[in-house]
Amino acid sequence: MARSGTRGGQTPAIRRDGFRLPVFRKRARLYVDGFNLHHAILDLNRHELLWLDLMALGRALLPPGERLTGAVWVSAHRPQRKDRMQAMMAYEAALVARDVRCLMGHFVVHGDHCHACGHQWMDATEKQSDVNLALSIAADAAADRFDTAYIVTTDGDHAATTRFLHESYPHKRIVSVAPPGRGHNRQLLEWAHARTEIETGMLERCGLPERVLTPSGYVERPTGWRSRAESPPPPEPSPPTPEIQRGHLRLVVSNA
Repeated sequence: MARSGTRGGQTPAIRRDGFRLPVFRKRARLYVDGFNLHHAILDLNRHELLWLDLMALGRALLPPGERLTGAVWVSAHRPQRKDRMQAMMAYEAALVARDVRCLMGHFVVHGDHCHACGHQWMDATEKQSDVNLALSIAADAAADRFDTAYIVTTDGDHAATTRFLHESYPHKRIVSVAPPGRGHNRQLLEWAHARTEIETGMLERCGLPERVLTPSGYVERPTGWRSRAESPPPPEPSPPTPEIQRGHLRLVVSNA
């Protein structure tokens, strides 16, 4: 009779034919600071990599002994930039169709100024993303939805999140994940059990399809999220208006 494995001791199950079934794989969840990852990819000057499948990325980060049970992405919409907001809304819809939990914050527009010269301008500050990420990690830990949390961020504010997780749930592991081309936050590493990095090759292998089917129809990769080779060429300039000289008169011929 087959003997099933137990989670606590991770005893491997044994089949009747004598072969051992794979050892129990621990549950892992991916938590992504959307703005951290977005701007890191922008710094690579590879806009086509923004159209990223986070579930595929999570699986690429995991070792063989773990399985991905979900991903959380936090970001915010900025209504003042309509083109960027539409791109982010399309990406959010594509992620939801891939079973990624998306938690959206917002921007607050406020005035700012230079203390030295007195120059004034309007600025926008992102709100709620850090809190959304921290609360989702805490809630999933309380509900025992993971054994290992992979946290993609370089924001030192999340050192408080990792400290809470480390102290309140000592049996759960924390892995700090550095976005491409970025280093790890030292304060966050103080409470993490391990660290890893997102490599550019991972991003290249984990792209979403050009069109993703959602409950409300297809969404496509935003035009600005394409490589230069994929982007349509700019329209050709109109030909100059020909001029015909007639002695001291100059006739301008219109094509209209």
